[in-house]
Amino acid sequence: MELIEKLLHKKVVYQGRYIRTEEQTVQLPDGTKAVREIVSPPDAVGILPVDSDETVYLVRQYRPAITRVTTEIPAGISEANELPMETARRECAEEIGKEPKRLDFLFTYYHSVGFSTGKIHVFLGRDLVVNPKIHAEQGEFLEVTTLPFADLYRQGIAGEIVDSKTLLALLWYQQLFRLPTGI
Repeated sequence: MELIEKLLHKKVVYQGRYIRTEEQTVQLPDGTKAVREIVSPPDAVGILPVDSDETVYLVRQYRPAITRVTTEIPAGISEANELPMETARRECAEEIGKEPKRLDFLFTYYHSVGFSTGKIHVFLGRDLVVNPKIHAEQGEFLEVTTLPFADLYRQGIAGEIVDSKTLLALLWYQQLFRLPTGI
């Protein structure tokens, strides 16, 4: 069976500073019509900054969409014409005051495939050096915290970490760098 939906019509129902929402009329594989609501945020990055003793640098910040403070890896939105790796370096320095000398791409994922075009590129930041010249953006209130990777991983498995990019970064790091080869 053909699973592709044919786009018949679309209209922008909201255009903000960061997101655009479209209402799309589509033809389903069986010939019937349906309406889809699609949210298009800008692409973003996340960085798992880990130092040589496996201390992870994190940020705590209030997230109004879920009305709670979360613990997350540093992250941010790419600026116009900025490559994801450049965004990752900038955001890491802005949010935790340390810049990774070594930055390795881990993965890219779409964070809400049912209704959003948004994707996040996730990197591993190592060989962290202090960068006192760069500071958090105006209007961004966050607290830098550190945890040993093992403790953070346990928090993730226990459901204490609720941010998807952070959870996925933890799982990738655990799989690539901490499990015995061949698993």
